[in-house]
This record gives sequence, structure tokens and C-alpha cells, in this order.
Amino acid sequence: MSTRRKKPRGAPQSSADRSSRTSAGPSASPVAGSAAQRAAAQSQPMMLVGALVVTAVFLFGYLHLLVLPQMTQLSGGFAMPDARVLGYGLEDVERLQHVMDADARGQLSFVHKTAGTLFPLAVLLASWAAVGLVMRRRARWLVLVGAAAFAVVDIVDNVLIDRLLAADAPSTAAVTTASTLTVTGWALLVVVGLCVLVSVLTRLFRRTVIEPTTQRGD
Repeated sequence: MSTRRKKPRGAPQSSADRSSRTSAGPSASPVAGSAAQRAAAQSQPMMLVGALVVTAVFLFGYLHLLVLPQMTQLSGGFAMPDARVLGYGLEDVERLQHVMDADARGQLSFVHKTAGTLFPLAVLLASWAAVGLVMRRRARWLVLVGAAAFAVVDIVDNVLIDRLLAADAPSTAAVTTASTLTVTGWALLVVVGLCVLVSVLTRLFRRTVIEPTTQRGD
């Protein structure tokens, strides 16, 4: 009859026992695991904000740097009304009516209904995401209200411009209203765009430069 030798309780553990327990245990400490989870949780909202901001910037470049400048080929070299940052008058609208035929006006209307509508909506969505996930509470509502106002102003301005170019005799009041909306839309876009871009870049700088430096210092 064989007897099993019991290991004394106070006996030191062998290196094999320690290595087996180490391999069976968790590979990382709870602190490191929670830090990794926090980093992953923070990266997902930033990816959403970044995607929406990139979409808005792409639509801006497509609309105001590509499509509208190309429309000057159909207007005798004159810029479109919504591309005039400082506004326009009745003479500018009448000049465009004279040089643009029905096909050119229809093409501009199509641009307004597609990219001209998607762009302000993209700005609103990007601002909404940045307000909820990146910005501080003090500026949140101001930026969100400004983005919503820009979307409404820009879409309404596109509709008014199409009606002005299609009208037989546009009135001075209608032209003044459309011009005011154009200038207001550009001002709102500059303010809201700068707030969103500065907030996103500041958040990225903190995550990529300041936080890693602080963690290495700790």
C-alpha cells in the first residue's frame, strides 16, 4: 500500500508552481485593464465625431470648391449668388438671368437640392456629435443653436436663389432677403466650423500628447 506524501504547508513553493500560477492568472492588472477599457470607450465616440467632421469638410470642398466654381462656365464667368460671401444685389441677379439659360438654372437647382442640402445637414450632425461628445458644457448650446440656424438659413437661401433666377422680374426686397441669408449663412458656418474644429483638435491633442505624457510621468 503506497502512501501519498503531503507537502508541508509552510514549505516554499517551487519555481514550476509559481510559473504555473502566473500563467493561469490574469495577464494584466485590474488597473491596466480598466485603463484600456476607458481608452477604448473614448476612442469610439471620437471616431464618430471624426467621421462626421470629415464628411462635412468633404461636402464643403465638393460644393464650394468644385461644383459652384465650375458653374461659372455656364454663367459667363460670374459667380453663383450663394458663393458670394459679401452678398449681391439686383443687378447681379439680373446679369445671371441674362447669361444663364434654362438648362444652367436647372443644373444649379439640382446642385442646391443635392449637395446644397446634404452639406448643411452634415454640418448640423457633426456639430451635434461634437457638442455631445467633445465640447465643454459652456459652449454646447451656442454651437448647436448656431449649427441648426445655419442649416435652416442655408437651405432656405438655396430655395430663394432658385426662385430669383427663375422669376421674370425679381424684386429688390427678395434679392436683399436672399443676399442677407447668404451673408448670414457664411458667418454662421465660419463660427460653428471653427468651434467644432478647435474642439476636436484640442481633444485629439490631449489624448495623443498630454495624457500619454502624464501617464508616463506617473
